[in-house]
Amino acid sequence: MKRRVCHVLHGPYLMDSRVRLEAEALVDAGYNVDVISIREGNRPKYEIVNGVNIYRFPLDRKRGSVIRYLWEYFTFFVLTAIFLASRPRRYCVIHVNNMPDFLVFAALLPRLFGSKVLLDVHDPMPELFQSKYGLGDKSFIVRALRSQSKWSMRFADAVMTVSDEMRKLLHSIVPDKNPTVVMNMPNSDFIGSALLPENERFRSKSEFRLLYTGTISERYGLRTVVQALPRLKERIPGISLCIVGWGEQVEELQALARELGVSEIVEFRGRVPWNEIPELIRQSDVGLSVLLKDVHTDLCFIGKVIEYVTAGLPTIVSRTRTMENYYTDDLVKFVDPGCVESFEQAVIELYENPEKMRSLSRAGIAFRDRWNWAVERAKYVELVASMC
Repeated sequence: MKRRVCHVLHGPYLMDSRVRLEAEALVDAGYNVDVISIREGNRPKYEIVNGVNIYRFPLDRKRGSVIRYLWEYFTFFVLTAIFLASRPRRYCVIHVNNMPDFLVFAALLPRLFGSKVLLDVHDPMPELFQSKYGLGDKSFIVRALRSQSKWSMRFADAVMTVSDEMRKLLHSIVPDKNPTVVMNMPNSDFIGSALLPENERFRSKSEFRLLYTGTISERYGLRTVVQALPRLKERIPGISLCIVGWGEQVEELQALARELGVSEIVEFRGRVPWNEIPELIRQSDVGLSVLLKDVHTDLCFIGKVIEYVTAGLPTIVSRTRTMENYYTDDLVKFVDPGCVESFEQAVIELYENPEKMRSLSRAGIAFRDRWNWAVERAKYVELVASMC
């Protein structure tokens, strides 16, 4: 009988590349895999995608106040606990993807019956709430979030995370846990679909397309990009910006683009399934990850950058601690976080220097030998096997 694993995700499964790759890796390794997630548009409450059984709760994720988030987390926690309690002996491993960390406690009953609990920390909750809501280090909410993070890790049988910087942070919180790092890497199918031959990507043309994919909120620095567009429009004929994703800053950025007279060159695509991103990369000239710098973003390892870089797309990246730890000037074009002038200069430099773009592209493609999903997949499957 096949061993069975459950992924718990407070988010839309088909939009989450990390969870999709992990779930499908387990299917390929011979496991039965269930995923608990939230509603995704008009998709059914239950369906099978690439061998993964997806159970969707009738909840939507809406960005808003701290109270809104806590209500969503609590509701999803209760529904998850009921779902898992009705199947107490079903799973050998229950893989809980944060946020929130305390979702691990929804697996209490199955754990008593022998299931192992794996906590996957995508984002550090205290630092994220500090960044998002301007909370102080000593605020009650931040201290409460630190406490629930600590107790959640202690409850889990194993912890994994996305980068070495995150591993160090989590290890400092609970020293007897040594998290496994499984980085967010695109698989070979994604790269193959996104990759263009060099002579096609850098052919002379009348368009110069910037691409951003991900969350649209203040800390991701898109205001800097839009503010730079009036000058870039004067210097670069045919420049355009494609923003893919959703967040609380969408309407604000749309209004800013209209105010600055650049709305005709800014396209807001909304949410796009992960398997459609490669075609957008193929259509673009430069990828963007322009984080502002704070206690949270300094720890962020942006998986989208890996997708751009290893697909040969020249990429502009904010100079933060984690990004400098993983990338060099040979792989990406660094800019100062939140600096419009620095971003403008970087875009103009790449536009006027096709050889620099080719160099970045070649270096990124070559880096796939070191950074690829096959390596991370093996680490993940081995971790789950050891827990079973």
